[in-house]
Amino acid sequence: MDTYSFDENTQNTFNDINEKLETAYQEEAHLSTDRGVADQFWKYLVSCENYFLSGAYKEDYRHDMENMFGLYFLNNLVDQGFLTEILRSVFGMPKAQIDSSMVEEWNVSGWVAGDGTIYAISKYCQLDIKWTLVLVYYYYYKLRPSKRHDFVLQPDGVNSTPSDKIPSSAKIAIIGDWGTGKWTDGDKTRCPAQLVIAGVVAQNPDYIVHLGDVYYAGTENEERENFLQMIPEKYKGKFYTMNSNHEMYDGANGLMGTTLQNPRFSEQNKSTYFSFEVGNWIIVGLDSAYYDESALYMDGIIATKHGGQKQLEFLTKAYNSGKQVLLCTHHNGIEVDKHGPKPNNPLWGQVLGATHPHVPDVWYWGHVHNGIVYNEDLAMYGGKTAKNGNKPKMRCCGHASIPYGDGSYLEKISTGNDPEVLYYGKTPMPDPSTEVQKMRVLNGFSIVEINNSDITETFYEVSNEAPLVREVWHSPKKHLSS
Repeated sequence: MDTYSFDENTQNTFNDINEKLETAYQEEAHLSTDRGVADQFWKYLVSCENYFLSGAYKEDYRHDMENMFGLYFLNNLVDQGFLTEILRSVFGMPKAQIDSSMVEEWNVSGWVAGDGTIYAISKYCQLDIKWTLVLVYYYYYKLRPSKRHDFVLQPDGVNSTPSDKIPSSAKIAIIGDWGTGKWTDGDKTRCPAQLVIAGVVAQNPDYIVHLGDVYYAGTENEERENFLQMIPEKYKGKFYTMNSNHEMYDGANGLMGTTLQNPRFSEQNKSTYFSFEVGNWIIVGLDSAYYDESALYMDGIIATKHGGQKQLEFLTKAYNSGKQVLLCTHHNGIEVDKHGPKPNNPLWGQVLGATHPHVPDVWYWGHVHNGIVYNEDLAMYGGKTAKNGNKPKMRCCGHASIPYGDGSYLEKISTGNDPEVLYYGKTPMPDPSTEVQKMRVLNGFSIVEINNSDITETFYEVSNEAPLVREVWHSPKKHLSS
């Protein structure tokens, strides 16, 4: 069995979740009607483990089954006293089928999955032991859903800009999955999150939109240290952020109770969905995590019978305004799949329902830790266009901090005369000093420039080696029909 040790901040996080679980036990939460829903999570972790043991991951990698070692790590942490034993004795956490000999036999030096996810025992890679904190927080809030933060509606149903204050042009930086904070990345001077924000500031944007994810579980302390402390002061009122699966792990309490209370985000009205206008465009951000009922909030959804309809109305109102819409969500509209791009339903269907009979003009998302520019003529669009005949622009921009590699699924569809992917992150990390760094590619961000009806996009990658920022994909300047 592996022996673990943790820094003071991580130990404090273990103490926090252990205290939550002990209190839940004292208040007999294990006897509540929510216990059955919470226990479905253990079944999910068993299915992830079986997915590994069957070897299915080698031929058909599935992002939603990534917690293959979850029960192994959780049981080890209980055995070593980092997590409370009542997880097993009271709340029924199963023993692991995987043992240390299997882990030793497996290629723990690391491998890169089809979407670029790196499986390695390394900081912020998929086998980082601290991801297990996510699993325990998730179980707790499934057991005690009343402890989640309430969903916050825009106060008057719309978050709009007075017409006399709408700029005719602006530069917008989009960064996704950026919330690692500062960390030691081998012998590198700066970690990816530091490089990305430095690269963004060098472009001098008017606004910054963060597509969500503060790690590990979006706790109050993590929101402060890994996110708020990294934001340049000059972007007060010009920085927007979004809910995500990781913010939901601590019940969205860190995001809504700490981050969105901060004056930097005053324009959001403490809500996780928003809009602002530039020229002939409305930038709309929607919360795709709060009402998601999939395991670990991995799939994304805008609305269910429990709520979220106001967001769909919000999007429809923007789309019917006569202006073009740049939509932002945390979760991905398109899946990175072995067989090529396919809609991520039900999220895809809900968004297209709100913009019926069209496809969004531009849609940026994170969640998948990669930078991807999709072809405007994908077969999955079924011939649909954006309003007024514009071809849809679908972008993944979730590569602002998490280590990732060159995904084989993306490589396969980025070649040929008419590739389905026009760009994805594949530039090798220069001068790697560790085995994991040898698998990594460069992190990055996007800049969207709007001038009335014109829009241009540029994807950048960042590195500790000169140059700090390098342009890797640029769209042709287009005047889109309005």
